[in-house]
Amino acid sequence: MTRMIALVLALGLLIGCQKKTETQQAAQPQQQAPATQESAIPKTAERQKPVMRPSDARIVVESPTVSKGQKGSFKIEYFAVEPAKAIVVPLKVPEGMVLDSVSFAGSMLSYLANKPVRLNNTAHTLLIAAIPVTEPRIPAKEGLIGNVFFTMSPDAVSGSIQSAFVPPGNYLMYVDTLSGGAEPSYEGGQVTVK
Repeated sequence: MTRMIALVLALGLLIGCQKKTETQQAAQPQQQAPATQESAIPKTAERQKPVMRPSDARIVVESPTVSKGQKGSFKIEYFAVEPAKAIVVPLKVPEGMVLDSVSFAGSMLSYLANKPVRLNNTAHTLLIAAIPVTEPRIPAKEGLIGNVFFTMSPDAVSGSIQSAFVPPGNYLMYVDTLSGGAEPSYEGGQVTVK
């Protein structure tokens, strides 16, 4: 039962990422209205980050070197300190990196049936989630989460792979209980373009 609730919560976040929100389209005409005192107050673009407890777990992203116009890949590693009911890894990649696919072959998550992935080349974001439903929890060990395959555009420049907020509510985290998540430390990769 608790796994089903965790699955519903995690999938709700991911499904929301894939739908275009009608509220954004409906809000556009309101933004063109004359400014009032309330509308003159600046609004924050991102949601407030949820309260998560710190953790000794960490996510490490490999630093790839690739030539302009060529294909490449980088690994995402997970160093766990306790079993997890779900893992969410949202990343922002440099402009000029076109995300092609994610492979879980040989990863510590390969046994899971639910590993939704969302590649958004317009926003330069990647969202990976891993959710055990009927399977055992994600083990407390270190290992590969997945390999990300990409193509560098001819005008690409070097940049970093960063942990990022991916709408509507996805932050870097893992869930060990239904009461909340834990935030692993993040070591991002640096993309070097030759």
